Amino acid sequence: MIDADRLARKVVEPGSDGLAEIAARFGADVLAPDGSLNRPALGAIVFGDEAARRDLERITHPRVQELTTQLRAAAPRDAIVVHDVPLLVEAGLAPDHHLGVIVDAAAQVRAERLVELRGMTAGEASARIAAQATDQQRYAVADVLLDNNGTRAALLEQVDSLWRERLSPYNDNLLAGHGAPSAPGKSVQPDTPEAVRTIARLQRQLAGAGLGDRVLSIRFRNDGVLQLRVRAAQSDDRTLRTALLAAGFAGGPTPSGYAACDPAAPLSLEINPEG
Repeated sequence: MIDADRLARKVVEPGSDGLAEIAARFGADVLAPDGSLNRPALGAIVFGDEAARRDLERITHPRVQELTTQLRAAAPRDAIVVHDVPLLVEAGLAPDHHLGVIVDAAAQVRAERLVELRGMTAGEASARIAAQATDQQRYAVADVLLDNNGTRAALLEQVDSLWRERLSPYNDNLLAGHGAPSAPGKSVQPDTPEAVRTIARLQRQLAGAGLGDRVLSIRFRNDGVLQLRVRAAQSDDRTLRTALLAAGFAGGPTPSGYAACDPAAPLSLEINPEG
């Protein structure tokens, strides 16, 4: 488990350069008497001022990302690494991960919990929610929605099922380099949220591997097959195969054939070299 909230606290601990930069930007009033960060005071500033919030993110996000990269690299190869990211949507991080899971609760429920569990006023809770991504933005990046309007026990039942029925076999497929079995009648149509998420994930991983200039196009055919056109002689490139695995696709029986490793979303991907 890589908890971005915990890392965000770590990078602003007393004596850190992150905390010094925050104090320089927002003033000594955001420091508690013991020299630690006064979070309520900082929150009162940034959640009512978008420019101030962006400045805070410019200070903390790169530091959190650096720690995240270190922790991910240190995880065992066969581990399922869960990234707990409160700003997954706002920071545009969803395509970095094999699967996006959104824990969902109605705005009113979230506001009540912020008041009850965090000690916020109703106004502070409303400002916090208003500064976050909208429900529609969250749903757009969600491969899975977990209903958190009920009890903790009910949520944990959903988590257990997700782990057992999807995450664990997905991870097994990734480790083995096997695509998930095809599902008759299952297809992804162009311009659907699932298609948009899949293409965004591919684009992010290919660009991160330095292959962006080799990609000519990524599109879904009407039969649900995903086509990736690349520059000539790149269909069997090892770097390309590694990037596709990072996007959730494993090589098939032919150099140009790939399949999604996610058992709940079986897809075929074809590599079409130019020329």
